[in-house]
Amino acid sequence: MPVPFIDLQRLVGRIRADVLPEWADALEKCEFVGGPRVASLEKKLSTTLGTPRVVSCANGTDALLVGLQALGVKPGSKVALPNLTFWATFEAVAQLGATPVLIDIDPDDLQMSLAELKSAHDAHRFDAAMLVHLYGWASSQLREIRAFCKERDIGLLEDGAQCFGVEAHGEPVLASATVGTLSFYPAKVIGGAMDGGAMTMQSEAHEKVIRSLCNHGRADHYSYAHVGWNSRMGGVSAAFLLRMLDELPAILESRRKAATFYRERLASEAKVRVYGPPAGIVENGYLNVLTVEGKKGQEIVDALKAAGIGAARTYPEPMSAQPPAKAAGAIAHGDLTQSRRICESVVNLPLFFGITDDECEQAVRALLAAI
Repeated sequence: MPVPFIDLQRLVGRIRADVLPEWADALEKCEFVGGPRVASLEKKLSTTLGTPRVVSCANGTDALLVGLQALGVKPGSKVALPNLTFWATFEAVAQLGATPVLIDIDPDDLQMSLAELKSAHDAHRFDAAMLVHLYGWASSQLREIRAFCKERDIGLLEDGAQCFGVEAHGEPVLASATVGTLSFYPAKVIGGAMDGGAMTMQSEAHEKVIRSLCNHGRADHYSYAHVGWNSRMGGVSAAFLLRMLDELPAILESRRKAATFYRERLASEAKVRVYGPPAGIVENGYLNVLTVEGKKGQEIVDALKAAGIGAARTYPEPMSAQPPAKAAGAIAHGDLTQSRRICESVVNLPLFFGITDDECEQAVRALLAAI
């Protein structure tokens, strides 16, 4: 039988019967923008993530835009970000009129390199930085990156679109983030019934400005403190996410089991490298990430798809290779060798809530036949 890359129905089916009456009630009460369910969601997210403050918004990209603004990013600012990330990370910087400074990654944990970040700051003196917790884990040098940014007065935003459920040194990864962002795109570990996002923060001052920016920059109903955005969540979305959060333990167990299966099953294959979390970091099983020695990623994926395995490549091109990057005035620091290398060779096997051992085994066998 074919193995899909992702099957959302296996999780949606678990919560459908509970969500439908909540949706009916939200519709009856016209909870379309804001409302008590949104407040309940923000409170539940705060508890789950171990962070004192959470503000919801319309999507994860808006969370990046607003989070950067709350850290003082404006036209003319320079913002460091990894060359290996999803386009929205870069896009948010460019949309604010700031200059992206592209930083290479660590070759082992695939997160932004601390050494490259330091040398880039010496060369370019950026005002803010975006640390992306990519692939469902975090940097081995998370503490050091946070400390460096604090010492240099660099505003640090942590892009957590892929890190829900990740633990770093015994606590949720965003628990100590100055400002963190979340995406509830349906394919995420905690996904919504539509787009959605949120920001985490430590201070009351950041919460105040973020809530204002998400609501047209309002100071009062018809007075404004900022030029803001229209980025709000409603009760219909919040009802789905509240029920989804109840499934978090089961989601993490299923995803982590599959990630471990692939890692252990392929450990003896000399040509295959399966990446994973460094010491001190507990992954959430968001993605399987591997490379095959001597093979391009697309070559492997084509063979897997021909065998009925829904493989993918996250991500096949770095930020520096995107045509709009030049127009945005992006600064490439160094030769960006490591990010270019992983983008050329990366392969992702199927991994989602409810995937079975048999499906994982089918994916492994197809991979071995392709190499």
